[in-house]
Amino acid sequence: MFSAVQNGRSRHGNGRCKTKNMPDPQASASSSMRTTEVKARLLGDHRALEELLAQLTGAIEGANPPALCEQWTRFEQNLRDHLDTEERCLFPLVAAAHRNDIEELRAQHQHIRRALSELGLAVDLHTLRKASADELIVYLQRHALQEDQSLYQWLDESVAAQRGLRAMFERREPHATVTADD
Repeated sequence: MFSAVQNGRSRHGNGRCKTKNMPDPQASASSSMRTTEVKARLLGDHRALEELLAQLTGAIEGANPPALCEQWTRFEQNLRDHLDTEERCLFPLVAAAHRNDIEELRAQHQHIRRALSELGLAVDLHTLRKASADELIVYLQRHALQEDQSLYQWLDESVAAQRGLRAMFERREPHATVTADD
């Protein structure tokens, strides 16, 4: 059902997500397993981002600038990719039915991006403090809970959402393979 994705690009196109939610003629009893996987992967991505942020706070406390820069880069890239994928691939699937909620989530994403820019500058200047990272952790936890209770519930039945998610996870795991049977 899904084409293989390598390095963020599909074999059948430019790698961008399709925003049409077309009926899947192959949908069957296994669709509930796939939709559960969609939500599980999104929630797992939030947990992975929290873990990266916890590692980052450890690097802050360790006062090791090269380790901190490395941790920051991994965290920032994954978080920005997560936000971009939600906005590009997932938000359009539910925007018509939940326009105000999606706009609120977009505003939160903008707030997160501004915080990433400010904290990234602090990392570069070797002035990042744990308290700043802790503020971001709290904000991200609240944001993740809101997404779980809204966006992820709405996407739980969307096959197109799974396609977008697979593309995101494939970019992070370039050696992983998605088969046509997934």
